[in-house]
Amino acid sequence: MIRDSINGKNIQSIALSALMVSGMATMPGANAQDMITAQAEKKTENLSSGIEKITVTSRKRVENLQDTPLSITAFGSTKLDELGIENFDDYALMLPSVSYQSAGPGLSQIYMRGASDGGSGNASGSQPGVAIYLDEQPVTAIGRNLDLHIYDIERVEALAGPQSTLFGASAQSGTIRIITKKPKMDRFEGGFDVSYGTTKSGDASNSLEGFLNVPVSENAAIRLVAWTKKDGGYIDNVAGTRTYGLFTDGGNFSTVEENNDDLVKENFNELTNSGARVALKVNLNDNWTATASYLTQKQETEGVWYQDSNNPNGEVNELEVQRFFPDSMDDEFNQSALTIEGDLGFASLVYAGSFMDRDVQYFNDYSDYADYFSTSWIQYYGCEYYGTADADCSSMAIFYNDDNEYKRNTHELRLQSTNNNPLQYIVGLYYEDASHDYRQEWQMNGMAQGADFRQFGEANLWYLTDQKRADKQSALFGEVSYEFTEQLTTTFGARLFKNESTLEGVSGYGLIAPGFPIINVDSKNDDTDSIFKFNLSYKFDDKKMAYLTWSEGYRPGGINRDETDLVPRIYKSDFVTNTELGWKTMWLDNNLRWNGAIYHMQWDDMQFTRFDSSYGSPVGLTVNANKSRIVGIESDLTYMLTPDLSLTAAFNFNQAELAADLLVGSNLSPDGTELPNVPDFKGNLTSRYHFTVGGYRSFAQIVYSYVGESYSDIYKYKTSDLNFDLRDVNQSYSIVNLSAGINRDGWGVNLYVNNLTDERAQLSRGSASWDSTVTVNRPRNFGIRYHMLFE
Repeated sequence: MIRDSINGKNIQSIALSALMVSGMATMPGANAQDMITAQAEKKTENLSSGIEKITVTSRKRVENLQDTPLSITAFGSTKLDELGIENFDDYALMLPSVSYQSAGPGLSQIYMRGASDGGSGNASGSQPGVAIYLDEQPVTAIGRNLDLHIYDIERVEALAGPQSTLFGASAQSGTIRIITKKPKMDRFEGGFDVSYGTTKSGDASNSLEGFLNVPVSENAAIRLVAWTKKDGGYIDNVAGTRTYGLFTDGGNFSTVEENNDDLVKENFNELTNSGARVALKVNLNDNWTATASYLTQKQETEGVWYQDSNNPNGEVNELEVQRFFPDSMDDEFNQSALTIEGDLGFASLVYAGSFMDRDVQYFNDYSDYADYFSTSWIQYYGCEYYGTADADCSSMAIFYNDDNEYKRNTHELRLQSTNNNPLQYIVGLYYEDASHDYRQEWQMNGMAQGADFRQFGEANLWYLTDQKRADKQSALFGEVSYEFTEQLTTTFGARLFKNESTLEGVSGYGLIAPGFPIINVDSKNDDTDSIFKFNLSYKFDDKKMAYLTWSEGYRPGGINRDETDLVPRIYKSDFVTNTELGWKTMWLDNNLRWNGAIYHMQWDDMQFTRFDSSYGSPVGLTVNANKSRIVGIESDLTYMLTPDLSLTAAFNFNQAELAADLLVGSNLSPDGTELPNVPDFKGNLTSRYHFTVGGYRSFAQIVYSYVGESYSDIYKYKTSDLNFDLRDVNQSYSIVNLSAGINRDGWGVNLYVNNLTDERAQLSRGSASWDSTVTVNRPRNFGIRYHMLFE
């Protein structure tokens, strides 16, 4: 297939080689070197005259960040390079309003401003509360964030607070936008980066990246990007045994002991990420421009990113696990996009269409589950019930196979004013068609072959979910701003939306297993509603502004796979209502920037997805809780102490808790219980110093990040014991990163030490009673990066 050819490693290697060869063949002579030096000097002059301006498009128009009455953290391409940001974990650490729980690369659930439901990431459950955008397209997925490799990226924006008027469903508590660099028609340029690193007690990592921007005519340009990256492992799979209970000989109980000797391996969690991007920009005439792009990425992993030092079955130390089946994941996506922009004189007309497909295959050892229930009902259904006198069990070890296919098509047409009149507006139409086909198999190769799942294609299925989920969204949206005076501006926004959800397929243990039948689902849910936004901003002068915002955000409702006396088939949309007072200020001749916001958010009909036997169902279900409240403050400060020395600090403080008692089944969390997996405090501090040594422009940088402790679950008590807190604590942690480097005439060398103190950050905990794993960050790692630019 053409797609497979494009995604192949050989194609990416060829593309990278071509970029490097073309760069070396056109390495700048004296004039080009002088040009690069002049550009660097110009950048230094900009710094010496104050903090560099940051351009954002958070309101779907190009604006200075300081003129935008909205809480935004934005990292431009220069800042992304300076911070060494390469993936989701890197930029999430530096965004104080963002928290998450993770099971490894591409397996994260993301929250902003403390609005965490603590859900399990179940594909049949509620949508995320934070929208992720790649350029103009939402790429949000339940429990599987799109972990794009960060290279040749124009900007990463984090928009805190509800953003649903402009960004729709799931932009409930915030939006993260990844904006790629577009072709430039006025210059030929290119570059490549090569890096190598080592990890304490782990394997080496390396990467090769390159880009090329080529004007093909006066009115057209093309941009080519490619990368390949390998992250070495640091988790050891250590030797161990497990004992499973069996029913044999028509009902006699026995045990079998199994080991993982053939899978023992040091540093077995490895990641490879390769991809390419091509974009073509054409000026159709003086007023119309079209940009077409194609992006592909394939991310492959082996092993797991968590440790199991609390495992009760044997000696398992830090950065060690015991796995009895080979864990792996293949995550591949392709996006095609087209944007057409036209100048109508009085306004601009923009069409943005994107088409994405994503395939994720996940294979996971699940034998912890059978080991934990080694002498319980699992033997009955795996052996005694399914088996016969002539068909005995040989093992209860379970593995999990998950095959996912995502498709998403989006279309947006918007008209926005371009004049300098007091009245400014944007109005648009939006349509999205998204589907998720997923087949999740829990298999026991040693299960007795009596009554089985052969009608579903496998003889060894212990449990099966084979379903298709489809979500359609259509909306009319807009914002109107009016400038009453040069100081006072008011903005009103609204979104009228319709969501359609369907769920069909099967889930369950077996057709005739008593109490656990196959659940057939074929349901549909329609949801029509509206949300609003009001903003009032006041400019004290051209450097200081304050704003007041009232805004709403939402997640669409959906369909449960099952319904019980406690949980209905349909769960409702949930809404966040935000009241926010913010400020944007510049001081000391533009050498000090201080922004911030104080906010109160109320979360009504809060959705969360859990498996809980007290619900009366064998599957995970989504319920609407009563409500939650979040009070917080966030702020960031950048200070140019001298033209060469800068200091940046940012923090977020949240008090996020239930605003009413939560009682579902046998679980109780009283009013005031903290929301899970979000720290009360998160912050960072960066200092960067530029200097010259022997004619080389040089720098040294230190970055300190702190994440406070949080609770692992929303459920606090069992109703049978209100004296025992069920939750675990995710411990606080601090990360220190150092870097230094030299640059001259278009090339440079950087050295870095990440996680200097070798901190073991707890990114998330296993949520099930039998899961004692904790996802941890990479230990201390050293590296070197060489980069070259040419024109």
